[in-house]
Amino acid sequence: MKKLLFLLLTVIANSPLLPQKLEDISMIWESRYDIIDLGESANRIQASLRIPFEIDLAGIVSVNGLTSTGSSFQSRWETVKDFRIKDEPRRFNLNLRQLFLEKNINDLRIQFGAIPSVKGSVSSTGLGSNGWIDGFRVDQKTGIGTFEIAAGSINEINNPNYFDRDFVANYFEFEYSSAQILNTNFELSYEKFHFTDYLRSEIRHDMINDGDQHLELALEGLYNTQKNSLSFGITVTTSPLAFVDKELKKYWEVKAYYNHTDENIGLRGILTDDFYRLGNSLTIEMKGAITKKKGLAWFAEAYISEVPRLIAGLRIDVE
Repeated sequence: MKKLLFLLLTVIANSPLLPQKLEDISMIWESRYDIIDLGESANRIQASLRIPFEIDLAGIVSVNGLTSTGSSFQSRWETVKDFRIKDEPRRFNLNLRQLFLEKNINDLRIQFGAIPSVKGSVSSTGLGSNGWIDGFRVDQKTGIGTFEIAAGSINEINNPNYFDRDFVANYFEFEYSSAQILNTNFELSYEKFHFTDYLRSEIRHDMINDGDQHLELALEGLYNTQKNSLSFGITVTTSPLAFVDKELKKYWEVKAYYNHTDENIGLRGILTDDFYRLGNSLTIEMKGAITKKKGLAWFAEAYISEVPRLIAGLRIDVE
């Protein structure tokens, strides 16, 4: 597949009939202080750099990609300083995680290459947002919702470099995402990963749905059919300051979710985030803008579980 994608990109790049335009490129820099288990497991400063880009080729097709730090499917973070360890050498590597062609034909979208692991919002039982699927995705919007098929390889999860990963056809997904009905959306999907069948469902309901004011409740679950093992979550999201003044919405967003994951959920169940835990956990995430225009933001996270964790950091967006 890599050879085919490389051949297509070479032909496109060298074609005089296809003028190329850099449609969008941005840099997202994040740094955070991270303490796990009161410093017993980690007491460190970490950083992340992501460079997503899109190149338009004469309006016919676009080349999209993501270059990012991080050494695994789940995580984009690199440790800059670990206060528990003295004089330890640190790496700060950039890898091309995603590189794919995208074609939109009305409500039909086709992606081919090292495509994003998710097509929209990220959930606690969904694949991690920094991951990849080396393969293809086709999704079709209809009056009753969106139908999606994705297939390919999720392999070498500790090797984020697209050009070094081996292709193993081990992943397939069929998903239906509903249109909104009475402030409610739901998703149903079937996934096959490493010969294991998974069923996933998610329902989101906005109890207010008044412009910028929202209070969304989400219920989701991931079920390993072979081992009868389950991961499920309950999430509440809102923007508290929007109830004071809608213009203040972006300065404080809150997401709180409870998650339970059985120990036999399998490999698919752990490809979710950079802090995965079996059993029960409660997570509170907060973020908000610092500047009026997009550019500087803050975030903080607290994980309440058998192994507690606290995070505080800053994010800079440059377009």
